[in-house]
Amino acid sequence: MATKTIKPFAVKGFNVTTPKGKALWCKIAEPDRKYTPTGELSMSLVCDPEDVTVMTFIARLEEARDIALAETKKTLGAKGGAYTTKEVFTEEYDQEGEPTGKIIFKMKLKDIDGRKERGKQHSITVVDAKRHIVNPIPLVGNGSDVKCVVFANPYSMASTKSVGISLIWDKMQIIELVAFGGGDTDGFDDEDGFEATSESFGTNSIADDDDMDF
Repeated sequence: MATKTIKPFAVKGFNVTTPKGKALWCKIAEPDRKYTPTGELSMSLVCDPEDVTVMTFIARLEEARDIALAETKKTLGAKGGAYTTKEVFTEEYDQEGEPTGKIIFKMKLKDIDGRKERGKQHSITVVDAKRHIVNPIPLVGNGSDVKCVVFANPYSMASTKSVGISLIWDKMQIIELVAFGGGDTDGFDDEDGFEATSESFGTNSIADDDDMDF
């Protein structure tokens, strides 16, 4: 298994709100255990790289990644010269293997069972377009308009001699829901679109004057 070579970095991870994008393979209602027995929540966020908010998001991630690379090279000396940066996004391809012109940000929350046992966050906080907490969490179909709050975590991997940024999933705002097959909300702003019904609100309804980053 790959191990991180430098921990911690002087450059710290940080919470950040993603641009609005399209949900792809959103595994949020139930942990996926196919490849991770302890459970994993994950989603790919498809975005337009020409969007100014996407460019700004990429620049912030790349800045932290590049600082982490400089630290890696300094700490490892001559051995650090082989380290390179890993892209903070991946290209999207259609079913024929052709690029769509869009890019993907991948986010995960790993080890759901272990986190639950340790009393740590083991689910994703979900709010609607007006920042009402959504409970129960719906199945989110591909193409849903969403934003997420993630923890951007710099890492250095010895096996690939690369430095990158992992996105640890924290929260999600559903702006327009595409139904599958047919409470803390910091980090979100009100958006026009999907609103949960009163029956779906959690016990902690969000007041209009609550502090929001989203």
